[in-house]
Amino acid sequence: MTDPHQRPPSLDDRTAGAARAPTHAERCRTLVRKAGAATLCTIARDPAGYPYGSLVSVAIDDLGRPLFLLSSLAEHTGNLLARPEASVLIAEAPGSHDQPLALGRVTILGSCTAVRESESKSERATAREIFLAQQPTAVSYVDFADFAFYRLEPTALRYVGGFGRMSWVTAEDYRAAEADPLVAASSGILRHMNDDHADAVLAYARSLAGIAEASTASMTAVDRYGFELTATTPGGPRSARLAFDEPVSTTDEVRRAMVALVKRARARDAHG
Repeated sequence: MTDPHQRPPSLDDRTAGAARAPTHAERCRTLVRKAGAATLCTIARDPAGYPYGSLVSVAIDDLGRPLFLLSSLAEHTGNLLARPEASVLIAEAPGSHDQPLALGRVTILGSCTAVRESESKSERATAREIFLAQQPTAVSYVDFADFAFYRLEPTALRYVGGFGRMSWVTAEDYRAAEADPLVAASSGILRHMNDDHADAVLAYARSLAGIAEASTASMTAVDRYGFELTATTPGGPRSARLAFDEPVSTTDEVRRAMVALVKRARARDAHG
């Protein structure tokens, strides 16, 4: 009997065959783009030297830098004023996978300092605009005298995309990368494909991914380059990645790409 808790084999980008996948830097930019909350880790003053984790609201600027609106009364703010070295953990939303450790996450390490009055007025105004656009409820306290914006300047990043997919990402690669254009639509695409087109997803697994023995399949991720799926087989779960014929950027382009692939899959079935 198949163990229901058995995890799918790892699907590392380096072993995904010819199916192009986002770089880990791109995956980081996509993951943080969806963030609303994060764990900010500072170095405690008392007891001195211990990591101190806080749940905070976060916004992300155009360079991928985390931006926080922190109270001067908060413990983490005092820690940052004493030592700016910090990290922020941003994780994929729970519910994206049935196994918590399969969730994507990134830890961004760097120096976290206040956006000070000495910076240009336009830069401070931009920080305010970015934060409120992503955290609109903060409008009720954004101008309180004891709150200030803090920004973490990435030095290095550790990306973990689930089982067997992980690496260090340089700050330079992270800054140069772009979030996936489907970031806002991906969850809806997955839900639509799994709920309304389960037969097509199974055809992808059997005919295009080479998992002929698959009894069921579900799409687990989608991006501009293609998508990933997990199939149920007598030998346990198997994972695969399939590429679109060319990168896509809109839901309409995704629909056309999915239709083309299912036609290809069924044509292969028809020819044995």
